[in-house]
Amino acid sequence: MELEKVTAEIRPRTQWEAIDLGLRLTGEHSISLLKGWMASVFPLGVLILAICYQSVGWGIFLIWWLKPIWECVALHPLSRSLFGEHSTWHDNMKVLPAEVFKNKGLVLIGVSLTALGWFLHSDNRDDASSNAGFVFLYWCVVIGLLFYRSPLSRSLVLPIRYLERLRGARYKARYQTLSYRSASSAVGLTCICLLMEILLFGSQVYFAFIMLPEGVEISEFLTWDAFFEGEFKFLPNWIWAVFGVFYLNAVSIVAWFYTGAGFGLYVNTRTWAEGWDIELKFKGLGQRLGLVLLGLLMLGSSTRLEANQDAQRVLDQEDFKVDTRGVYEDEEKEEESSDSNSNAGEGVFAGIGQLLFWIIVIAAIVSLIWVIIHNLHVFRSGSKDPPGKPKKVTTVAGLNVDPENLPSDLLGEARKMWKSGQYQEALGLLYRGAISALVTRQLVEIEESDTEMDCLRRVVSRGEVASASYFALLTNAWISQAYARRCPHEEVINELWSNWPFQEGRHQ
Repeated sequence: MELEKVTAEIRPRTQWEAIDLGLRLTGEHSISLLKGWMASVFPLGVLILAICYQSVGWGIFLIWWLKPIWECVALHPLSRSLFGEHSTWHDNMKVLPAEVFKNKGLVLIGVSLTALGWFLHSDNRDDASSNAGFVFLYWCVVIGLLFYRSPLSRSLVLPIRYLERLRGARYKARYQTLSYRSASSAVGLTCICLLMEILLFGSQVYFAFIMLPEGVEISEFLTWDAFFEGEFKFLPNWIWAVFGVFYLNAVSIVAWFYTGAGFGLYVNTRTWAEGWDIELKFKGLGQRLGLVLLGLLMLGSSTRLEANQDAQRVLDQEDFKVDTRGVYEDEEKEEESSDSNSNAGEGVFAGIGQLLFWIIVIAAIVSLIWVIIHNLHVFRSGSKDPPGKPKKVTTVAGLNVDPENLPSDLLGEARKMWKSGQYQEALGLLYRGAISALVTRQLVEIEESDTEMDCLRRVVSRGEVASASYFALLTNAWISQAYARRCPHEEVINELWSNWPFQEGRHQ
């Protein structure tokens, strides 16, 4: 799996954010998905309805039973598009025959149940009451086989079976690992999409009903009484066929988004479990470091090559041409001296190039060590302050709680604000003072990122050592005034004035 080709942002998400990712992925690649579906699944569904024309309800049952196979056709283009591949409709058409063959057991059971149900519920039976026991047993078998067909978290299971091709014990182990985080969301997604199928089917039926021309009346058949009294079966076969097409439309639309949302859950669960985001960051860091080292090596080699070329150009000048006119001893010495000077020049340039190269390499290594030392917190699972040294907390929930910014007579200043009608400012000053006192006295470990409710939970966990009851009353009054603009009752305000537990003011 090449994570570098992933087209979506890989990061840990909440379950509903992951579902939203899958839905957006479905929307972006809806054309490719539609082509593959309409070229393979929809014609096969219409063929099933045509074969079961005399009893379309059992054709609908078979289409519903084979939904786990239909959804593989939708999953194929979505899984490829996540990694930057674009599958054609011809590729998507190949998915359905392959999945039918691989799941021939499921297909055989579905066809058998359809044929048996058609036979048991046939109107040609002379004694319907004698078959009541067989009908009851039949539906018990159908219900019992539902979990063989697929679990309620099918949207999460489908990528494991189709993409990872796991079976048996390996599949169970993998499913347990991934379902620990996302199974409940997958079950909820199944229930929501089932309701969407019913809504889409009913919408089509209602639309067709209101669009009927005058003189065509079938409303007497479409009643609850007709359904419960068995008169529904007297509808013409063509109406049942239309119902079957409506159901196939609903299944088609919902299956696309159901599969996409489940695929988003699958990707997010693997991101949490396998650290895909961390792996991508380390790969990116490794690529950048590799490019830096390669650039340094190329810089060093090019520096030396340029020095040699410069030296050769100097030697090729007219002044450095050797004259071999005579063979006097002193001229030979001059020529030898000239050659030695040329070699020395070449050695000087090469030495300068090597010196610059190693200076750059050493500087890069020192810079890398400096960056690592100053970013060690990235590699730590959690940082802890030295024992006995309190954290310097100056801002909590957007409020400045630094003792230096609070008045010395905090309670008196808050009373003045309250009397002058500055209710929010007065309660805010009391709340800031309480937080500042709790932090400064090291009664409660409060973080700057904490909200009011986080602070309240921390204080309540410490009990009355941290004046939990007073702080709870103050927090409720502050939230009511600051966010709901509801002024607390006079009894609450009097209790806040009279029971203020932090008497030392700004130097507490």
